[in-house]
Amino acid sequence: MKNATTYLGIALLGTLLMSFSGKPDCKTNCEPLPIDDITYIEPTEDFELDFDTAQYLPEGFNAYKGMEADLTDVTFVENEEEIELGFNSAKYLPIGFDAYEGMVIELDDIEYIEEEEEVELDFNVQNYLPNNFNAYSR
Repeated sequence: MKNATTYLGIALLGTLLMSFSGKPDCKTNCEPLPIDDITYIEPTEDFELDFDTAQYLPEGFNAYKGMEADLTDVTFVENEEEIELGFNSAKYLPIGFDAYEGMVIELDDIEYIEEEEEVELDFNVQNYLPNNFNAYSR
């Protein structure tokens, strides 16, 4: 009797497991949702500074002024076209010629020269210097 109960239990369990085919029952809209259609709302925290910031900023202050992208400031580098000479230049060069030999650039050897800005003062400096002052004299 014990074996019959075991076999009956296994048969019932097998029948039950076979009834679950593992296929989703999607009878309506089954298309996947594109990631671009999902709107992510980032929570923002509002905080009080306990004072009016407008009193400390100039009139017409705009923190975002000058942050617009200007396409005229973007420099485009064009690829150079390869020049076809129409003949084999190897006949006219020495054996083992390497045009790039000695072209290794050390970053420490590069000298960076800054352009000097011309400083425009909004007042006459001669009013504040001694008489006969010469900045170039020693």
